[in-house]
Amino acid sequence: MPAWIHNDAFLIGATVVSLVMFVGTLAAIPLIAVRLPADYFVAPIPKRRGWVVALRSVAGVLLILAGVAMLVLPGQGMLTILVGVSLLDFPAKRRIERRILGQRNVLHGINRLRQARGKPPLLKP
Repeated sequence: MPAWIHNDAFLIGATVVSLVMFVGTLAAIPLIAVRLPADYFVAPIPKRRGWVVALRSVAGVLLILAGVAMLVLPGQGMLTILVGVSLLDFPAKRRIERRILGQRNVLHGINRLRQARGKPPLLKP
């Protein structure tokens, strides 16, 4: 392994980043999941302006990267990836969302969060 991986500053920085991602997703993902309309995954994708698409795409990519990291670090990896994908605009978006929602307990977990906040469950695509 490279020597920089064994550097104490790197290890402390990686630990802090991991903790921030964990706490950030614990707060953000439930808020986003509750704010989605119940028909989000079955309704047609609305058209958006260029700057909105760009901003959503940057946020989506960051969430996907954080979600992939959380597959091995503490956090809600699959939910974070799902929210990241839902922010992106690309042709295979719905197919990927359906695949993630098909993962064991992902849709159930989102609907539990929504039920706790008095929101109707998401419609399954």
